[in-house]
Amino acid sequence: MTRGHWLDPLARKILEATGQLPKKQEASGRSRRIKLQEIEKELIALKKKQGVSNSNLASLQIDVNRANFSDWQKLPKCSENMAELMIKLQQGGVQLSCEEELFQLLELPNHLKEQWSPHLIFRWYGDPVPKADTPIVDINNATSTELKNGLKFNEKDIQTLLKERQRRPFKNLADFQERLLLPASIIENLIGKVRFGLKKSGPVLPSGWK
Repeated sequence: MTRGHWLDPLARKILEATGQLPKKQEASGRSRRIKLQEIEKELIALKKKQGVSNSNLASLQIDVNRANFSDWQKLPKCSENMAELMIKLQQGGVQLSCEEELFQLLELPNHLKEQWSPHLIFRWYGDPVPKADTPIVDINNATSTELKNGLKFNEKDIQTLLKERQRRPFKNLADFQERLLLPASIIENLIGKVRFGLKKSGPVLPSGWK
């Protein structure tokens, strides 16, 4: 009987009843317990990892005017485009003096402002440049008169800006600085004062042009 019980359901039941074979339900129960133990181990490992991550973030400090690409990406939801913009501005000599300038520059939503704020340090390396009180100018759509009044550029710079804008819209301050060859002091003065909207249909010509 023992030899042929695999093909004999009645023999299996007898062997299970006498304890010579484990019951299917018990074997299934053990499998479930093993799986639960494995899941618990994974959860514990995940919590430990999460704890390490939170601990690292808690001690994170970013020197805004000296941080490298890797530093920026440690901040929650800091995209590659954001990090690249900050590095380009830094390479162009641009410095930020406060959180509000950074938040306006990157157009951060409120929940990210709250998460970033405790980790930001603003050290100024040199004399700060006073900022003029000017209205926000849409670089890609403003008329030549609006650009002249808002940016305080001379006529030559305005014409260069319009020609470059005609070629393709400006993406951000770093792109604006690079293409117009502007010094860092001018770019610093424009932070929070300009934006780069999508170009409207049809070119925006300077006043007097047809």
